[in-house]
Amino acid sequence: MIIDRYLIREVTGPFVAVSAILVIVFVTYSLTIFLADASAGLLAIGQVAALTFLKAVIALEVLLPIGLYVGVLLGLGRLYSDSEMDALRAAGVGEWQILKPILRLALSLAVLVGLLSTVIRPLAYTTSYRLRAEAKVSSEIDRIKAGRFYSYADSGRTIFIETTGKMLDHLTGLFIRTRNAEGIQVIAAKSGQFLTATSASEHTLILRNANFYKRTAGGRDLFGQFDLFTIRLPIKQPEPVTNQAKVLPTLRLLHSQRPVERAEFQWRLSTPISTLLLALLAVPLSRSRPRQGRYARMLVALIVYALYFNLLSITRTWVEQGSLTNIAPVPMVMAGLAIVWFFVPWRRCWFALCGRKLDATA
Repeated sequence: MIIDRYLIREVTGPFVAVSAILVIVFVTYSLTIFLADASAGLLAIGQVAALTFLKAVIALEVLLPIGLYVGVLLGLGRLYSDSEMDALRAAGVGEWQILKPILRLALSLAVLVGLLSTVIRPLAYTTSYRLRAEAKVSSEIDRIKAGRFYSYADSGRTIFIETTGKMLDHLTGLFIRTRNAEGIQVIAAKSGQFLTATSASEHTLILRNANFYKRTAGGRDLFGQFDLFTIRLPIKQPEPVTNQAKVLPTLRLLHSQRPVERAEFQWRLSTPISTLLLALLAVPLSRSRPRQGRYARMLVALIVYALYFNLLSITRTWVEQGSLTNIAPVPMVMAGLAIVWFFVPWRRCWFALCGRKLDATA
């Protein structure tokens, strides 16, 4: 139908524009965070690009419903502000004929969002966690620069190297301090050499002209001088991510009784439902009187959206903590609000009743 295509075109343009802007803003924000890690030597440039892309893919399940919500508000709002909607109603176009093409578009997008949430989301999180784990392991060696202190919280070790060769084959001015439950240990050496992966489980650090000092909590202090001192450092292995709820397949989460996994499963189902609900609610929110402008209800619409997703996030947290068993009440309340708000007679009766009360008071 010509009117259906016209309405879809009016909504699709703002939807694509708003979604593109949201994705660009989100990618820029994520990129600044990952570049900060890259400047600290924690991530390589390729890993920054991959993690930014994966984070944007994960965010699409939220950004696309927002884009459609604002797109419907702007598209239909223009029709109201330019009195085109009045012309359509005069031609016999009813509420259902206006809603039908919007719902078709929303249903198509909800299917895409559902695939992103239930299939792509766990795959993207799995790859993202794996890249971060590999980056954490590789940065143990790759990020070492001359003239900086490096702290390793898991081993209680602090390292300083005055100068380094290109392949860490010639080091000078080494300082290594280790603090743990047994006491404190300090090693200083004039030169040394770092040999990576000398075995499957360890690196080797060779120190020359080394001074060794160790103070123990309950014993004697130790001091020594060595022409050659060898330290064997264990190679970090990437931490497994299979137990994270976000990486588990959706079918595996279906029968899970763990609160965190149940909350993750319900969140994945809520995103396509939210896409439909927001599109439905945007139709009555886009209504405006002549000369009010297409942005007349934008503030109210943004407040409604913020309340909805904040409530959805809060209930998800409560499900994770075991305080609730389901996040369904929030979408159900939104659906009820959308249905009540959509039917014009209710609103007309309300305004008529308010007008009669004012007349009676006067």
